Amino acid sequence: MTIGSNTLLWIIALLTVIIVALSLVLWSQYKKTRHSQKEMDRGQMLNDQLLDIYFLDTLVMDKFGNIQQMNQACLKELNLNGDMIKGKSAFDVIDILVDKQSILPDLIRDLDSGKQQIDLPQNCVICNLQSNMIFMVQGTLIGTYKENRLNNVVFLFRNIESELTQEYILNMALSRTKIFPWFYDMKLDHMIIDSRWFSHLGIDEGNGTLSSEEFGALVHPDDRDEILNALAKQLQGELNKDTFTYRLKRADGTWEWFEVQSVYLGRVADIPYRIVGVCQSIHEHKVTEQKLIDARNKAEESDKLKSAFLANMSHEIRTPLNAIVGFSTLLSSVYSELTIEEINEYTAMIEKNSQLLMFLISDVLDLSKIESNTMEFHLQPFSLNTLMLEISQTQRLNMDEEVKLVMDIPDDDTILTADSMRLGQVMNNLINNAIKFTSKGSVCFGYKLTDDDRVQLFVEDTGVGMPEEMIEHIFERFFKGDSFVQGTGLGLAICKIIVEHFEGKIEVVSKVGEGSRFMVSLPLKNS
Repeated sequence: MTIGSNTLLWIIALLTVIIVALSLVLWSQYKKTRHSQKEMDRGQMLNDQLLDIYFLDTLVMDKFGNIQQMNQACLKELNLNGDMIKGKSAFDVIDILVDKQSILPDLIRDLDSGKQQIDLPQNCVICNLQSNMIFMVQGTLIGTYKENRLNNVVFLFRNIESELTQEYILNMALSRTKIFPWFYDMKLDHMIIDSRWFSHLGIDEGNGTLSSEEFGALVHPDDRDEILNALAKQLQGELNKDTFTYRLKRADGTWEWFEVQSVYLGRVADIPYRIVGVCQSIHEHKVTEQKLIDARNKAEESDKLKSAFLANMSHEIRTPLNAIVGFSTLLSSVYSELTIEEINEYTAMIEKNSQLLMFLISDVLDLSKIESNTMEFHLQPFSLNTLMLEISQTQRLNMDEEVKLVMDIPDDDTILTADSMRLGQVMNNLINNAIKFTSKGSVCFGYKLTDDDRVQLFVEDTGVGMPEEMIEHIFERFFKGDSFVQGTGLGLAICKIIVEHFEGKIEVVSKVGEGSRFMVSLPLKNS
């Protein structure tokens, strides 16, 4: 965009010089022919009008700095009038400064030495010496020559203070955002993009331009056709104010979401003169949006599962209660008529269903503690072998005749820092699940040490196993793989929460018809 402004300035400067030269020639001719004062005034008026048609501030002076003419734009910019400059030297009216150093005399000397044109350097200011008004300026000094000697100096300039201020404010505002301006150069057939865009994506800026093919290569394949078709339609002159979202490839290979909007400037032969637009990174919004969608879906699924859980709980609780109440009534009413074997059988049934009811209520209470963040953990070192032996003694009472319980632990004891009661809850829950889905074969549990100062506890069975789609949800609350099997669907979810509190992780591998293996990995010392 700077190149275009400078080119326009040069063209205007050359045209102005031509007009100034013609004006000076006309004025000289009027003097030479010694016309009447009225005709000379008309000539001066024509001369002034020729300069006043240009919006650039124009000052004409001789090689000694004496002001010859100053157009209305220049008088207005410097807050002067014709009487204030009549017969004055430019050195008494204005000064051109760079770093507080006056450079106007040097510029005129350079023109006098043969230079045809001199552009003002950057950070240049003009000072009105009569009012001390100062503003930043962009301009050019052009010499007119007579017999190869400097005759007059044409100074063309414009006040760029407001422009620089707006540019600085815009750049300062944009620097705090992820908004990147760009435009498409129709003549050169490439995109010119804000340098911050390249830095943001971590890619090489090069010369700050991209061809449509280079840009298309950065766009995600699923989005490429839509975005390039929209650009092609705009290049053909079709006005499109819609916004488009697409993904761009970053230097690290990841994809980032952007939103773009563009319009075209003017039309030449029904083709846009230039397309300008802005693109904005909306990746954080997209990530947040996806998280909200996932959270909503999870909440809806959780709500469905919770409803199913509440409906199922009445059945799950009623079943053991009916058994407890029924066998208790039977024992109390006909106790004297029952044999010892029958009494032992009914008592065992009461005990089994009481234990099942206790497990159900424990799961519900644990869930309540988890949701209210009141579940307590008491971390302390304990013997892992001792815990495994206690679990083995308890679980042997729950085994069917055709299922063997196998304990596999190292000979040397291991001291683990965790909550032994909660870890025992995890292992018993995993073993209970294994027993529930294993009709014959074995349930093997134990632990082994790994090379990274961790311990891996496991429970492996030869039961029915699980398909892949069930494994994905097995640790979710209220999920039950088999609705006909007793349970709340909370046990594995609670196990996962407990394990994660110990800075561990729980995993499962399973194959339908061959069994499942649950693995719990824990650090030996919990921080």
